[in-house]
Amino acid sequence: MAFAGVSLIVDGKLCVSTKSVINSGADTGYHLLVVEGYLRTRETTPNGESIESRPFIVGGRRWIIGYSPNGDSSDNEEFISLELALEDDIEQGVEFQYVFSFIDQPELRVPKHIRQSQPVYLDVDEFLYTQSEFMNREVFERSRHLKDDSFVIRCDLVVHKSAADHKEQGTTTLPFTELPQSDLPSHLGDLLLSKEGADVTFEVDGKAFAAHRWMLAARSTVFKEQLFDAMNVGTATSSVVKVVDIKANVFQCLLTFIYTDGIPKFEIEDTEENDTEEDWLLQLLEAADRYGLQRLKSICEEKLTELICKDTVADIIVVAERNRCLWLKHSCLEFVKTSTNLHTVFTADGLEQIIRTCRPSVLKELLSKFAS
Repeated sequence: MAFAGVSLIVDGKLCVSTKSVINSGADTGYHLLVVEGYLRTRETTPNGESIESRPFIVGGRRWIIGYSPNGDSSDNEEFISLELALEDDIEQGVEFQYVFSFIDQPELRVPKHIRQSQPVYLDVDEFLYTQSEFMNREVFERSRHLKDDSFVIRCDLVVHKSAADHKEQGTTTLPFTELPQSDLPSHLGDLLLSKEGADVTFEVDGKAFAAHRWMLAARSTVFKEQLFDAMNVGTATSSVVKVVDIKANVFQCLLTFIYTDGIPKFEIEDTEENDTEEDWLLQLLEAADRYGLQRLKSICEEKLTELICKDTVADIIVVAERNRCLWLKHSCLEFVKTSTNLHTVFTADGLEQIIRTCRPSVLKELLSKFAS
């Protein structure tokens, strides 16, 4: 897609230097909305009001993005709202497809995904299309999208040619040629399964896993140091590596992520000890931290936040503290805060585990949640 400019919001206002109009010169384009000082925008922009981006042109039409940190109406004040608005005097309706995403969500910006989004038609007397509940504000503030009080939203926009004719005739012109999705993860996953060219074997919990040094080194600095750096200083590196303190099914999932950048769906029959999904994710999170796989660690954190309950919170908070997962720990503490009685959330063993393994500050945070 063609670049259609960037808008910078600082201290709750659009930066003056980004107010000029940018023309993508194409029927498809994307615009970036950069917000620095999110808390400031939340404090200074009341519910029902928005901060507008600079204008940008895609498909020969002039557009702006509206950002409402406290929702665009009283019905959705707990949400962040986004709106895509026409800002021109052309007396002709327009049909378009769009996707709002955070800059760290590339999977939402593939052509196939955008073209499958619901087409929107605006008549000449209309000018605004609103996504009122883009994201729950509390969830957003705990998410990985907010970094250093800043975030970036990308709007991918496809404007259909001859929109008025399309409405009358019921036909559509494809906005762009659909490109196939990347098959690289599939090919690399097949390579892992076939073991072709494998030059290192890991012995894990009584099972052997064949892999490729170059792939492991490219994805993990820990593996790189373990498998290559020793060779560079003249130390022999064995083709068989023993791994302790990781279960076989967890290590298998770790390798799958390294080769494909994804993790398989949890299946209880794949676990020898009938571990729960929570147990599996906690073990995978610790393995990800051990081998420096930050993206895998973040995936596990996000999935674990959905599993927090009175039966799991003690185990999760211990692992979150041990592996420096601040967002996950905060989510556990917020859950505890909503509980009315300590013994309904933690068993004696759970509290003992927290006291034994966590820093005193964690217990202090925990108790302060009950006091608040």
